[in-house]
Amino acid sequence: MKYTPLSITYGIHFKTILYPLTFLELADSLEKKGYELSPTLPFPRPPGRMTGAGEVARKGKTAVQVDSSAQVLTVVDISITSAQNCFNEIVKMLKDDYNVNIDNLAQFYSFSAAYKFYTKKHAFKTLVGALKVPIIEKLKTIMNEEICPFELRFGGANQVVNSENWFDISIRPNYERDDSYLVHVVFRNKDKTKTQKFIESFEERVTKIITLIEG
Repeated sequence: MKYTPLSITYGIHFKTILYPLTFLELADSLEKKGYELSPTLPFPRPPGRMTGAGEVARKGKTAVQVDSSAQVLTVVDISITSAQNCFNEIVKMLKDDYNVNIDNLAQFYSFSAAYKFYTKKHAFKTLVGALKVPIIEKLKTIMNEEICPFELRFGGANQVVNSENWFDISIRPNYERDDSYLVHVVFRNKDKTKTQKFIESFEERVTKIITLIEG
């Protein structure tokens, strides 16, 4: 099944009270690796910790962003592999250059993505047919109209939405084209290995879900 990643965000949320990285550490290390620093960064680099929110550096279609108030460091990309490689490169370079292990400072890791999965069927009609449930008939009576479900959304049954460990996935037709499904995912977990395994299997899992929808 053909698909196109529209956006990928992979990052770390720190458990520290103050943002644990300085302008010097992050900016200089990224610059050494060939990233183009944002012109909004102060120069010369102040010795203190990073403050504010926004893009720090960019290389090709990969951007590194921070939000010091939210205690977040994220990589934004259009490729899962590229996002993971960039994040792992940042972890390694901070260890090598400044002996800072950000994995030891993690409260949880986060992954969010938007994808377009193409289909040879009519996406809207197919999804509506797959989501027929008994409550729809009762809703028709209440609304006095013919109605239909048009989005599949699900999350972890034994997890709390406002918690460190959570995921949810939504799938809906591409209304403008009806030749594809738009998929959005949010995943958070304390365990880096579990997060990476989810990321690496995500495309395959969604392919299986859409195959199930299409019968």
